[in-house]
Amino acid sequence: MKEMNVRVGIPRALLYYRYFPLWKSFFETLGLEMVVSPSTTEEMIRQGSKFLPGDLCLPVKIFFGHVESIKREVDFLFIPRYISVEPNAYMCPKLMGLPDMVLCAMGDLPPLIDLPIHNKAQGMGAERNFYLKVGERFVKNRQHIQQAYLNGMERQRRFREALQKGFSFEEAVHQSEALDRSDTTSRKDGRMKLGIIGRPYCLYDPFLSHTVIKQVEERGYQICTTEAASEQEIQKSMERLRKRIYWSYGKEMVGAAIHFGQLENMEGLINLASFGCGQDSFNFELIQHYTRGEVPILSLILDEPVSKVGFSTRIDAFLEMIARRKSRP
Repeated sequence: MKEMNVRVGIPRALLYYRYFPLWKSFFETLGLEMVVSPSTTEEMIRQGSKFLPGDLCLPVKIFFGHVESIKREVDFLFIPRYISVEPNAYMCPKLMGLPDMVLCAMGDLPPLIDLPIHNKAQGMGAERNFYLKVGERFVKNRQHIQQAYLNGMERQRRFREALQKGFSFEEAVHQSEALDRSDTTSRKDGRMKLGIIGRPYCLYDPFLSHTVIKQVEERGYQICTTEAASEQEIQKSMERLRKRIYWSYGKEMVGAAIHFGQLENMEGLINLASFGCGQDSFNFELIQHYTRGEVPILSLILDEPVSKVGFSTRIDAFLEMIARRKSRP
């Protein structure tokens, strides 16, 4: 195959919502065609659920639905094995074993790009080495691969910066690609704030979060997602805990919630968790403990079928409670 004809499939699920700008820039710089699966639908959830036991979390079932939707259209599927992205914490076990799960449960698959990223074992150069090895599958010029990685990291930095400034996922992706950086001023304003805590693939998948975010914004709140908290703010919040959290996303969620609870105009928190996720249930207990008395919290559990009507009723009641709380003398 010629380089320009190689089609790399990217499932629009799980870590797509954390690393998509990096992936997109990297593969495009190498001259590869990237095929991203369509947005999540109920049919995708049904298709993905056929391959997995009922007790696995909804985001993983969604991922399998996305793989099924594009596996016949691409030459490779990009499913990296994320083990650890920092020295003292791990990713979710399902993310560690995701390539194996796909290979065992699904048939008629193209070759997988499933190399590991394991900073805890390999050091902080693990991510760079991962992309160099991936690039070597398609391009012989190592300098070209190195530049593709650097381009991707810069795109990723802009993306995370935009999220911290209050932009939505789609807006942040656009901002990361914009040549004119003059329109990336902060979206923070004087409105009341409401934090939404969750993993990026729960917060930013429109099918899962649309009802939550839309309803809160329509009531005039400024939304602060987990990724609006900086790494420094999260680390400072973690100092309140007796023991370190060894899961990267758990640390982010608990740290962001503690930080948000101390902000002015932060009226409440919505914890968006996934049924079947043991880490999320543990994280919520920590969030409740360390924010008790600071802000009211609503916990919403994602499961199939996704009950948007039920969510709407509970969110409306929660926001009404916040309004009554503020109106007290």
